[in-house]
Amino acid sequence: MDMTTLPPIWLDHLNVPAQDPELLAQWYADRLGLERRGKTVVGPGISIFFKKGAPLKAGDSFHFGFRVENKSGVEAWAEHLGVAVAFDEHDFFAARVTDPDGNIFEIYWDKL
Repeated sequence: MDMTTLPPIWLDHLNVPAQDPELLAQWYADRLGLERRGKTVVGPGISIFFKKGAPLKAGDSFHFGFRVENKSGVEAWAEHLGVAVAFDEHDFFAARVTDPDGNIFEIYWDKL
């Protein structure tokens, strides 16, 4: 099948295993200003479902990112979350956060 004839796709949600899904959902809601709905957090364009299970503990092998519009957005979030900017490159700027279960996410900006 010709790829140009397929309808567009986009990432809609993440399922993340958690020791205590409701507690981890609250952690994300509190830090990112998302709305908690039981074991789920939602916001504009964001849906994260926390499922009971062993945390991934994948370290840098797996992470997810929240994009902001510019470098100053990364700096503001880094300050809010109490973390340092981890990457300061010409076309990529990011802060990394590790949640209580060891999952890593980034607040980032890039030139793409």
